[in-house]
Amino acid sequence: MHPDCLPCGPELLEADGAPFTQDEQCFPRLTTLALCCCAFGLFQGCASKAPEGVAEVPECRQAASEIKESKFDTGMALLRRQADAYSECMTAHGYVLDEVQLDEQLEHVREVENAKWLGGDPYFIVAKRRQQLRMSPALWRPAGPSES
Repeated sequence: MHPDCLPCGPELLEADGAPFTQDEQCFPRLTTLALCCCAFGLFQGCASKAPEGVAEVPECRQAASEIKESKFDTGMALLRRQADAYSECMTAHGYVLDEVQLDEQLEHVREVENAKWLGGDPYFIVAKRRQQLRMSPALWRPAGPSES
């Protein structure tokens, strides 16, 4: 409601008793709505992050998926071999794994798993997540000139 308006039945009155026109009644509402939409749009634009990592390299994804499970694979062996194939391919394409980001994400997984009510050792969950993250293009960066 406009600050100078007094409610009086279905119409709004100015403080001196004269009625507002329809345009005068709608203008503050439309202005408020427009300002809210603009603020929301700015918030979304400023809050979004640029995508991290590199684009998916199809050859590397294919190299990882070509590793098939053998009858001798136990535990995490298949996932480790797939991650190794992916890592070798990405390194050959000139990328390096962001170890700092990998460690941060693994620490987060460790903390979440340790905070669960039933607890337990999160070793196998963290080990599996490590191999999955090694195959994530979000953690790979182009190699710098000194890293080649």
